[in-house]
Amino acid sequence: MCVSLPELLITLVGIEKVIPRFEDLEVFLQLLPRSATGERMNPYNSLWTGIVPGDGPREFHVILLDNGRTHVLADEESRETLDCIRCGACLNACPVYLQTGGHAYGSVYNGPIGAILTPQLQSMEYSRSLPFASSLCGACYEACPVQIDIPEILIHLRAQVNDTGGGPLQERIAMKAAAFGFEDVNRLEDLQKLARWLELPFEKDGSISSLPGMLAGWTAFRDLKPIPKQSFREWWRDREKGDAS
Repeated sequence: MCVSLPELLITLVGIEKVIPRFEDLEVFLQLLPRSATGERMNPYNSLWTGIVPGDGPREFHVILLDNGRTHVLADEESRETLDCIRCGACLNACPVYLQTGGHAYGSVYNGPIGAILTPQLQSMEYSRSLPFASSLCGACYEACPVQIDIPEILIHLRAQVNDTGGGPLQERIAMKAAAFGFEDVNRLEDLQKLARWLELPFEKDGSISSLPGMLAGWTAFRDLKPIPKQSFREWWRDREKGDAS
């Protein structure tokens, strides 16, 4: 109905969606549903080739959208990002996406493909933290039906971020503070005790749904579990003391 009722039909298409021949469409019509939902055929396909007198729109326009895609194409190490067919297979395989959800990416494109596509479409000016939202486990690469090497592209984009000054100042300070705390076990335990005390005003019913300041990004879309009352090291130490007595 969307393509037959309006008198004016405007189709907006990214330039990476253009295929060489009409016959090549057969490959994608089979590859996309099988990779996305495990179906042999996608029941929601529409084909239109122009204006037909007495049926459908009176005007038909196709707009090919660049919007940063030519810039992505120029980078030989990451241009395969544009091979994506938007099946979502990498989202289903990604442990980070499964835990954080789509809204945490702050973009239309989420999951592993969003972590590499969004920063590039924005010329690496925004979403600079997305290339770091990955454990580099490689599950996305194994699931990708067109074999986009997402982990390698993530590493490539991380290098670009670091070469241009790294992430936001607050984030860099936070990472250095975290490194300082993790370097020494006694220091880490002291920080855990401090964190348990600081989270008390924000903990309710076994979860933390709102944090202040820059920490609000962690709880903007998902609840955060509070730090356990006892760490594994503390539990083990108490256990050893009990056995000794």
